Amino acid sequence: MTRLRRNRQKGSALIELAVSLLLILSVLFGIIDAGRALYAYDWVGNAARKGTRFMMVRGVNCLHNPQLLPGGCPANSTDSTNYIKNAYGNGVDTTGIDTSQVTVTTTCQVAGTSFTLPPCAATVWVQVTVQYQFNFITPFLSHLPWTMRSTSRMIVQN
Repeated sequence: MTRLRRNRQKGSALIELAVSLLLILSVLFGIIDAGRALYAYDWVGNAARKGTRFMMVRGVNCLHNPQLLPGGCPANSTDSTNYIKNAYGNGVDTTGIDTSQVTVTTTCQVAGTSFTLPPCAATVWVQVTVQYQFNFITPFLSHLPWTMRSTSRMIVQN
């Protein structure tokens, strides 16, 4: 009788181990995904700010000192997109960011709500919106993509 009881306990221990491992691994992958998501969220916000600054100093009147501004002078929407996707002139590590999932929209805002395409004139707002499609690696969340978006606006300098 005791022998039969021990065999049942071995089977229940195996089931308990499987359930425990499933729970522990789910929490572990969830923590990793949360870290990845926070990194990507910070990257998107910083990319919008850096892209706006890039466009702000490369407005229509930047031809005064083009040698000081490598990377397009005056800059257009394509220059802004390339600058951000290449991680702000290769000054930032993009490990963990799939740049093929990054979308950049750059516009100039004149007198309220009318928008034009860059290059922007002086004393006009330049707006850069960066959008990133984040994908989770946790099996339970992998079918739920998260679209991160950040917008930044600055006035173009003379």
